[in-house]
Amino acid sequence: MRSKLVYIAAALCMLLLCLALQGLEAKTGPMRVHQHRVSPAAQTASAEAEEAGFRTHLPIVRLTTGGREIPGAPVLEDGKFAGYATAENGATAITAEFALIDSGSGANAPEDRPAVSSPATVRYRGNSSRFFDKKSYSIHLVTEQGLENPLALSGMAAHDEWVLNGPFLDRTLLRNYLCMNIAGEIMDYAPNVRYCELFLDGAYQGLYLLMESVSRGENRINIAKPGRNSSVTGYIVRFDRADKGDHELNNFTRYTFRAEVSALDVRYPGKTLINEARMHYIEQDLSHIEKVLYSSELSDSKTGAAKYLDYRAFAQYFVINEFFRNVDAGRFSTYYFKEARGKLKPCVWDFNNACDNYIDYIWDETGFSMQNAPWFGALLRDRHFVATVVETYRALRKEVLSDAYLMQYMDETLAWLGDAPARNYGVWGWVFDLNHHNGMTYLTPAERNYESYDEAVQQLRDFLTARGAWLDAHIDALFQYCHPSKNTAGGDGA
Repeated sequence: MRSKLVYIAAALCMLLLCLALQGLEAKTGPMRVHQHRVSPAAQTASAEAEEAGFRTHLPIVRLTTGGREIPGAPVLEDGKFAGYATAENGATAITAEFALIDSGSGANAPEDRPAVSSPATVRYRGNSSRFFDKKSYSIHLVTEQGLENPLALSGMAAHDEWVLNGPFLDRTLLRNYLCMNIAGEIMDYAPNVRYCELFLDGAYQGLYLLMESVSRGENRINIAKPGRNSSVTGYIVRFDRADKGDHELNNFTRYTFRAEVSALDVRYPGKTLINEARMHYIEQDLSHIEKVLYSSELSDSKTGAAKYLDYRAFAQYFVINEFFRNVDAGRFSTYYFKEARGKLKPCVWDFNNACDNYIDYIWDETGFSMQNAPWFGALLRDRHFVATVVETYRALRKEVLSDAYLMQYMDETLAWLGDAPARNYGVWGWVFDLNHHNGMTYLTPAERNYESYDEAVQQLRDFLTARGAWLDAHIDALFQYCHPSKNTAGGDGA
């Protein structure tokens, strides 16, 4: 009898071990690093430290241009947009000195020896954000000879392409940090972010986010490079405003006008690897996928969209952007990537306009918006996709999209930031004076804006709570889009 019990216990141990290993295998993606949980917190400065000058627990970025104007600012002629400013030689970027001061000790000063320094090509970046006084920057680290110079920054893996995002219209300074990190808890990859404080030619510019750009890399979007003489390639593409990109495609949704004002631009392969044959391959590959999306084959178990799209990743992307009401998602600043013979996946980007922070319109906590985006409106005709979205939402609401988790996350971040927001608004605090209201740097209408940092933060808290409550009550309404009475492609799913 005793031997039988031993065998049974051993079998149960083996079963539990197998289940544990399966659990570990399911979580083989990169672990998300949350800066506020691993970096030193703000400390109360002593009188001696205050007299010594600027000190911060955050990393400091120094950009030194030698007094040259950074290209990329909007040019207005007779009050109308006429393009972006270039350097004196016509270039769209200048070479500057980039330095990252990050001692890891919790005390950094702008004159400290940098942990990382490199020449870098620099330009302003963004769309409407280029009109803001507080600019955002595209940073490309290079060697003295102008070659790519991949370097690790504040614990983020080495790469040469980076973004310095300057939260401005987002008065909370929280949206991209919060949403990108929550997305990183959910998806296989979301760009990593780190708070920092920026000095440009010695002048303090405020609180910024140092961000990974959406680009190919071993620790970013890890797709293979194309073979030397092959047109077949993995790729990264971006949906954004038409006529903005350098390598725009004439794909199916473009020439049938289903993408409306958006267009797909090839972001990888880049300028040194892209050629006509690879452009043609990407254009044909995406057009084939789009034709399936908009056809009666959509829900077919063998030839439908699930054969070409990673439904799990698309459902996660849908839930993240719908929950945070990121109404640009799927239309603008929208990235997709694909291995040459893999499935297409989305990558999140840019939440500054999320959570009812869109400059021109009110997008409150009620309603859906993703059904109006290219591809997603078509995908919702497939009952299998809708069911995957609803299942994903309900699971995430018990985890990282729960009210408790989100409120605690904000509390933690605000406590960790300490006086950094106050330092930022020592420069940009005029935005809380509504006497300066205009349509380029404030929300419209004027009463949507807030007159203090605390009020702006409270708005974000209230929105997240209200949005979750509305979606809890209405998420099943997404099934209306795949009902047979609405379309003929809403079958039982793939």
